[in-house]
Formats: sequence, C-alpha cells, structure tokens
Amino acid sequence: MAFLVLMIVAIVGIIVSLGYDIYCLVKIVKSNMPGAIDYKKEIKKFLINSLVTGGFTLLTFLFLSLYQGYKCNVGEWILILLGSLLFGGLLSGFINLFVLNYYAKEVSEEIKKWTFRGMIVFGISSLIGLLLLTNGLADHIVYPLVNGLNFKYGWTTPLTKYADGAGITWYAIFILSGAILVYFLCDHRLYVEYGKHGIAESTFLVALPAGIIGARIGYVVGEWNVVPEYGMSFAQRVASGEWWSIFAIWEGGLTILSGAITGIVVGVLWYMWRNKKYSIWVAVDLIVPTILIAQGIGRLGNFFNAEVHGFATEASNLWWVPKMIVNNMRYTSATDLDILPVGQAYIPLFYIELLVNFTGYFIIRYAVEEGLKKYRELGDLAFSYVIWYGLTRVLMEPLRVSQFNMGTNKYWSWFWSIVFVVVGTFLIFANHLIRHLIRKYKNKPMIENVSILGTSIACGSLFAIGTALLVVGVILMSTNPFAEVLTFNKFNVGLILLVVAVAIYLILGCGIIYLSQGFKKKDAQEAI
Repeated sequence: MAFLVLMIVAIVGIIVSLGYDIYCLVKIVKSNMPGAIDYKKEIKKFLINSLVTGGFTLLTFLFLSLYQGYKCNVGEWILILLGSLLFGGLLSGFINLFVLNYYAKEVSEEIKKWTFRGMIVFGISSLIGLLLLTNGLADHIVYPLVNGLNFKYGWTTPLTKYADGAGITWYAIFILSGAILVYFLCDHRLYVEYGKHGIAESTFLVALPAGIIGARIGYVVGEWNVVPEYGMSFAQRVASGEWWSIFAIWEGGLTILSGAITGIVVGVLWYMWRNKKYSIWVAVDLIVPTILIAQGIGRLGNFFNAEVHGFATEASNLWWVPKMIVNNMRYTSATDLDILPVGQAYIPLFYIELLVNFTGYFIIRYAVEEGLKKYRELGDLAFSYVIWYGLTRVLMEPLRVSQFNMGTNKYWSWFWSIVFVVVGTFLIFANHLIRHLIRKYKNKPMIENVSILGTSIACGSLFAIGTALLVVGVILMSTNPFAEVLTFNKFNVGLILLVVAVAIYLILGCGIIYLSQGFKKKDAQEAI
C-alpha cells in the first residue's frame, strides 16, 4: 500500500509540474509585451522543469513496478528507470519548445532556430525513452491489454465481445488525439502563410465529424451483407427495425478511406465558403498531407484492439518491433483465430502502416514540397496524399488476415485503394495540364530553367519503367485466373503492376508538359 501512495504522490508531482509549464506557456503566448520577455531565461526554466517532470515520471513507474511486484532483472530495471526519465522529461521539454517555436511572439531567428532543433531532438529522444520504458515493462504486464471501457460491462479487451453497450475506447481516443495534433500543425502553417491563427478552426470542427460519419458510412456499405461473429449483418438488423445500428459507431467499425475522402470534401467546401479571401489550393496543400499523421496515430488504436494484423510468425522475426506490441500480438479480436503460444505473434500491420504514414508525410512535406518546388503546382501536395495512402493500402490489404478485409469477397477496401492511386495521379496530371493551358491562354511566363536534358532523361526513364511494369502486369493477369481470396497471387500482383504503370504514365505526362515548355523557350531564345 505504501508504494501505491508514493505512486499517487509522484503522479500529482507530474500534474503540478506540467500545470506550471502550461501556466507559464499561456502567459508567454498571451503576453501584450513579448519583446520584454527574456526567452533564453524562459527556455532554461522550462528545461529545468522538464528534468523535474522526468524525475516524477521515473518515480511513478518505479513505485508502480514495486506495487505490482514485478520481478525485474537488472537490465529491465535500467530500461524502466532510464526510459521513464527520458520519456517524461523530454516529452515535457518537447511540448515547451513546440509552443515557444510555433506560438511565441517576437522571437529572434536565433532562438527560433534553437527551439526548432531542440524540439526535434527532444521529440525523437522521448520516443526512444518510451521504447526503452515499454521494453522494460513488456514481460511483466498482463495481456491482452485493455482496449476500452464499456459503460455497461466494464473494462474490455480484444477478447471481449459485446453486441451492445456504449463506452470509451483507446481507438477513439487516438483518432481524436491525432486530429487535434494535426489541427495545431495546420494552424501554425496557415499562420506562417497568412499571419493569423484560427483560419482553419471552423473547418476542423466540421471536417472531423464529417470524416467520422463518412468512415462509418463506408464501413456500413462495405459490410452491408457480412454477418459478424456475433449478431446479424447490417441488412438483417435494418430489416428487423434496428435502423439505428447504421450510426452505432460505439460498436466499432470505421473505414479510413471513406472517412478521409468525406472529411476532405466537406472540409474543402466549408473552407471555400468561410474563407473566401484565402486560397483553397494553399489550404489543401498545407492541410491534406497532415492527415497521414492523424491516420498513423489512429493506427495505435488498432494495437489495443489487436486488429489490422497479418499471419502468425515467430516472435524472433519481429525483433524490429517494440516488445510490448509483439507480446500483445499473441492475441486477436478475430474469434476464429487462435491465441498464439509464447514465442509467436501476428505480424503487426498497423505498426507498419503507422511508420509508412509518417514516412509519407515527411516525403510529401520535404521531398515534394521543398525538393520539387520548381516543378510542382498548387494542389500537388494534396493529390500526393491521395496517391501515397492509396498505394499504402493497395500493398497492405492483401497482407491482412482475411477477417479484417472488408466486403463479402474481401476486396472492398483494396478496390477503393486502387481507385485512390489512379485518381490521385490523374488529378496531378490534370492539374499540371490545366494550369499550363491557362498560363498559355493568358500568355503568362512559363516555368523558368527547365533542363531539356534532365527532363528528357527523366521522361525516358519513366516511360521505360512504366512500359516494363505494364507488360509484366498484363502477362501476369492474362495467364493467371482471378482469385476469390485477396492475397498476393499472380493475378493481383499483375493488377498492382498495371495500376502503378498507369500512374507512372500520368506522371510522365507532366514531364512531357515541362519538356515542351523547355523546347519552346529554347526556340524563342534562338529566334532572338
């Protein structure tokens, strides 16, 4: 009991420490005299308080481990203590530096530079601390982990199956947390662009529920005739008078693909209506790619639900996955699959998709937005999101255990993922073509410094790659029958190659536009 009391005292210490940080940050951000603030002194104060928060976090997990009676070895104690200190302290420091970097007023460029660098270092280091902490605790926690609280039945796990009763789930919390984080990222970028906070606030408040509704509608349509392991299909429930089951999101069942497209469409329409003086194209390029971050964070909810996974494998093959995830992946929410023996685990596809989503955001944000700045058009970043996420799901869906694929034939999400890829690349091509024709019609300057040699090599390479994929894809599809089960059989692989080939040809079309501009400019210069 003494360890429980000490743990509660340590938790209170964390709350007080973080509360003090929040008080100071609000005071700085809302200051009417930001020029009088000594930011170096404030940063030093925040860093000291981060150590205090880290110390209280260390004590919290120390007393928790002692209270629970964990029989940790020396290595595990080191991981728990070091990880909790790094996670608690550096996460607190990351939040402080994040707010100062993005929301503090009249900060010098030197301070901005160091707060940004510190934010990156602290953010990455806090994640490392969390990894160390969870690895130290992994073998002493009861599995499967709790995934929610049912108001009627109490705490639930992935093995708990109830057809009724509302509640709170980790899945919903992570989805909401990801959306809130994305809002603040977008708000800052719009502030940098226009010098004003809150531009997208009403859009966020409208697009988020619209996305949830769209995600539910997509799930209901895709699973309309599918009978779950308990209860009836949506078609049967509606026929029996349970029409409200369509909207019962507390029972689980959301489709990210339909949610994303619904949220984007509704958000765009709302933004255009409420923010007529701000470019919608700038907004979608800044906002839409960040959806990948929200989706990545939302996938953590699948971890607690023990879903979105592949087939069983030896746990030793998952050495690159955090140990707590591997241990929890012995279990599954699919009732017709077995609980795996110690030493085995289901492949955590949700974790792979989380990493791929985060990677996609940084590629679009820096490689496309910054690296291709000379060639890209407004709207390209938003359309790149459609391509990236569509391609991610095209490759991930066949790896899932079939119980987590939607539709009576399990092809529902995979089909719409293919549509995402094709539509996304077509929109990029159409975007470049239309803007090129508009500039030509208005006799506006073409893009400067187009390298004819470099663009020709790029176009030739794209044509060769696209043609090779097209030929191989057609051969695989024509010589192998269509498979009823969604897997990486030869027919489906051929279809994927065919889709990628079409996407490459559409991107090649953009290159041809630039190549034609380069030749016209060269001819004009030679004529002079």
